[in-house]
Amino acid sequence: MKGEFIKLNLNLVRNLFSSIRKWTSPWYAAYAILGLVSAAIIPVLLPLMVTATSHNLSYVAWVMGIYNLGLLTSPLWGNLTDKKHKHRLLFFGGFVLLLAGLIVLPFAKRLLSWLIISFLLGTGTASVATVSTLFVVEFNPQNEWSSRIGWLQSFNGAGQTIGLLIAAVFSSSGLFNYGIWIGALFLLPAILLGHLGLPVKKSQTGIQHLIKDLDFRNLAKFGKIELIGGGLLRHSHHLNLSALRNIKKLLTTSFGLFILSWFISSFGVAAFFAYFPLAMKTAYFVPPGLTSLLYAAAGGIGIALYTGSTRLSENYGVVRIYKWGTFLRLLGFGALLFLIFLKLSIMPLIASLAFVLIILSWPILSVTGTTITAELTPVSEGEAMGLYNASGAVATVLGTFTGGPLIGIIGFGAIPILGVAGLGISLLLTLKIHLQTNKIKVESGLKVHT
Repeated sequence: MKGEFIKLNLNLVRNLFSSIRKWTSPWYAAYAILGLVSAAIIPVLLPLMVTATSHNLSYVAWVMGIYNLGLLTSPLWGNLTDKKHKHRLLFFGGFVLLLAGLIVLPFAKRLLSWLIISFLLGTGTASVATVSTLFVVEFNPQNEWSSRIGWLQSFNGAGQTIGLLIAAVFSSSGLFNYGIWIGALFLLPAILLGHLGLPVKKSQTGIQHLIKDLDFRNLAKFGKIELIGGGLLRHSHHLNLSALRNIKKLLTTSFGLFILSWFISSFGVAAFFAYFPLAMKTAYFVPPGLTSLLYAAAGGIGIALYTGSTRLSENYGVVRIYKWGTFLRLLGFGALLFLIFLKLSIMPLIASLAFVLIILSWPILSVTGTTITAELTPVSEGEAMGLYNASGAVATVLGTFTGGPLIGIIGFGAIPILGVAGLGISLLLTLKIHLQTNKIKVESGLKVHT
């Protein structure tokens, strides 16, 4: 029995490395470092640094909101790459912008300088992320896109996990500036690694081809940790911001209701992901270092839920599983709200469990949300996914900016209030969708039965 177990694990490891060799390139390591810096070190240490320097909590909303706004420049870089074909310039230029921003960031002491640097950090991240995806699309066959981009995102998630561990060390010691400079040091090998295996041949395939033809449902199944800030980094290559103008026409459909529910839930949780190191420390007495460790651990455990969510959707229906994921996240925020009003001696323990629950719910929401979008859309799947990602991205930026003033007025209790309200409304809208549609069952062909 023991021998069979060892053999099974050896086969799994062998298959894993075989997949990595088949679907990745050496420059993916640079994208992993991007995750380490932009999805962990910056979102964890930047809010702590700003608060420690300014002693003004509302500044965090502005700084992190502007950072997320910089990530929304992704369509600009995609269109610029299509027109000018300056892939390498935008790829390495994004890394250089990040490097310069992180070097000068600890020297900044005023809000205006933080805002400028944060926006440049966001735009640099968006440039690298967008062009990285285009490197995959423009130089590989279409039937390999989802596997290669999926592994690209998994590398990013692995980098994020390492970055969270690094952030845990520096957030615990209070050496926020040094942690940010360590992030800058990591970008140096990223620039060197980015040269390894990077395509040089020009291609006419562009961002619009990607949006139209990428298999988003297959891509959603690849394991990855939820990105701090609403996942804007991973969504950067298929945002359809212009389509938001037409959402009013779709609100009478089940698809439109789902996009609205996704927008509201993303808006509700945005302040949490902007403030979580500070909120967990100040309101729930959980040290920032422990919070980062919990994030990394929960994200790693949650990777297994990507496959599990797909199987549960096949057995019980995708909308039902999406409701379960929303309810789990709502339960986490509900516990945080409960603790605001009732101070318990075991508050740090309950808050930590609630935090883990919030993170673990993400794989369920990610897989099922993507599938529901693809199945309910009355427009093309690519257009629908662009709309789905854009709604979440815009809601994240708006929710981040909204959180600051509310926290200034009523304190950190605003965070779970926003979360419970947003997720509660989203859950009610999802229940309405379930009533409007007949059973949705995911089969091998992923078809909707009406």
